[in-house]
Amino acid sequence: MRELLGFFSAPMLWPQLTLASGLLCCLAAGMAREVSASVARLLGAVSLVVALWMLMFTARGEAGPLVGLDGLGLAWQILFYAGGLPVLLSLDEDDEVPAALLLASCLGAGLLAASSSLLMLFIGLELMSLPAYLLVARLPAPGAPPHEAAVKYFFAGALASCLFLLGMALHYVASGSLALSPAPGAMGLAALALMGAAALFKIGVVPFHFWLPDVYESSAPALAGFFSTSVKTAALLLLMRLAALGPAPAGACLPWLGAGTSLYGALLALRQTRLQRLLAYSSVSHAGILVLGVGAWAAQGCDPASAAPLFFYGLVYVFMSNGAFLFVRLSGLSRRPEIAGYGSLRPVHAGLFGVLLLSLAGIPPTGGFLAKLLIFWETVKVGLYGPLAVAALATLVGLGYYLGLIRDMFFDEPKWRPAEPEKGAVEVLLWVCAVLAASLGILPWIFSSALGRLLS
Repeated sequence: MRELLGFFSAPMLWPQLTLASGLLCCLAAGMAREVSASVARLLGAVSLVVALWMLMFTARGEAGPLVGLDGLGLAWQILFYAGGLPVLLSLDEDDEVPAALLLASCLGAGLLAASSSLLMLFIGLELMSLPAYLLVARLPAPGAPPHEAAVKYFFAGALASCLFLLGMALHYVASGSLALSPAPGAMGLAALALMGAAALFKIGVVPFHFWLPDVYESSAPALAGFFSTSVKTAALLLLMRLAALGPAPAGACLPWLGAGTSLYGALLALRQTRLQRLLAYSSVSHAGILVLGVGAWAAQGCDPASAAPLFFYGLVYVFMSNGAFLFVRLSGLSRRPEIAGYGSLRPVHAGLFGVLLLSLAGIPPTGGFLAKLLIFWETVKVGLYGPLAVAALATLVGLGYYLGLIRDMFFDEPKWRPAEPEKGAVEVLLWVCAVLAASLGILPWIFSSALGRLLS
């Protein structure tokens, strides 16, 4: 009992304990009839903000055989919790359950970040994933059939979980332990490959991406933003943990997988006429850039301090992607032809979306440009010129739909008048995302010293 209490009181888990407390408060508020669902959502948002604040005081180190926190896990929790805030603050359902599910998913991602064993990684992965399946069914996009996408997401996630469990079993047979340490021999490499495939499933890397467009398109826009940021960066951290376990040649396929995924996502996005599906394939393309960055990081020896470009890309992407999906929610637009002339009807909202699109495209001086430049520079440092060329081509292809959307908004005549957008939290969040996506490129030195201390 003393060991169990020590585990739950470990200072490395203070943010996770905060989220667990917020989750219980959400459920308790929902059970009290006199308390509205908005109070439950507010409690959830406060717990996420407090968890972010507590990261400044969270200790690093080990707490038993399951929990261990380093600079990498500490930094990545910022991405998980920041990606969940827009969803909580933009919920308008008269129901506390989605807020509780979202907190549970963020809690799972936080446990994944503080794991020192494969068992804890799996527990965190499942606690993050299971509420996400239910969220797809609870928060569908307007007019979308939610259960089909939720079932597809569930089976894809179940397949990824099976691969991870099988890899864990092989790792245990090869090494006699579930600790995050290399397993010898061919069986150890097979275990690493299976667990790596599970991580690639969650990230949405080609050819494991088949579930992603349907799920993102059928989810509420803000929820799709959460999947494309918090869930994706959590799976990216899982991939980084696994890459650190293997020999150098084991990660040699990652740069090519990442570059190919980036090009594939960009090419497919060109053909899309539905906005959320276009953003889904854009997410696939950006996932490829992140995996390319993991490959370059692995080639440099998996030093946590050298993961700064990956973290910066993830941070900028949290604001870019969440902001783009929030615009879809705010505008009420669902198809690309509907965006024609939107700049003349809603110039402020169109301008904010334009800033986000420029950042997603990697146009200077936005944060997206600097983030992509840092990843590309890391690939140059380790001589990955082939994958770099493919990723650069993907970036050029991406200009076709990002700049195309800007052209449609500002240089086409409006074909119909959209509904009046709602004022409130969603509009404020759109402003925050657009301003941060731009300022992270213009004033990067504000964050550079803090980032170095965080990852070291």
